[in-house]
Amino acid sequence: MKKISLTLFTFICFLAPAMAQQNQAPNQNLLFLVDGKFVTKNEAAKINRDSIETLTVIKEKEHKKVFGVSDDGGLIIVITKAKINSAENVLIKEKISKINFKTTPDMVKAPSPAKPSRDSIPNGVFDFISIEKQPEFPGGIKAFYSFLNENIKYPKEAAKRQIQGRVFLSFIVEKDGSLTGIKVIRGLSFDINDEAVRVLSASPYWNPGIHFGVPVRVKYNINVNFSL
Repeated sequence: MKKISLTLFTFICFLAPAMAQQNQAPNQNLLFLVDGKFVTKNEAAKINRDSIETLTVIKEKEHKKVFGVSDDGGLIIVITKAKINSAENVLIKEKISKINFKTTPDMVKAPSPAKPSRDSIPNGVFDFISIEKQPEFPGGIKAFYSFLNENIKYPKEAAKRQIQGRVFLSFIVEKDGSLTGIKVIRGLSFDINDEAVRVLSASPYWNPGIHFGVPVRVKYNINVNFSL
């Protein structure tokens, strides 16, 4: 699972009361111009907060006409980081810069999310590089490789055929430290791959990954070396 993030829906909810106080249209009448393309509220709500470079709210009808809008609803203009330098967005930024706003245009900032509790952490899987504390084998990575060396049983057929190399695996370190979903990403031979999975399945429980101060499920990648 990716990091906990806010979507544009948060901005819609945050913006609505302010616009209502100014006798503007309610949030269901908002129009969304995203990277030069008009989209529906549902489409806009899917936009990840972290992907947004700028978000501008235009309320005055005379200013909205610059963007081909003539109704009384509010206009939210979103420029994403991925397309900040596109031809459409360059033109949009030029249009915004020429508008004589009565006040500084609204640049909506969502309130900081509350620190989630243990029960509010999603059950999805986090990337191990995106969390506060990575999961760890008891004693550290050196202890993990010592465990592998002591427990690997080199397949006879693979040894006979002089097959050597690394098996790359992925797995999930659960909140309780157990390992699940063990998969071979790149292997050597069927018997060696099976042995790598077997040994990893026999691993002691790890110290789980920590995010927002509580244990989370974490996807982890590692390689097991087979050498004669």
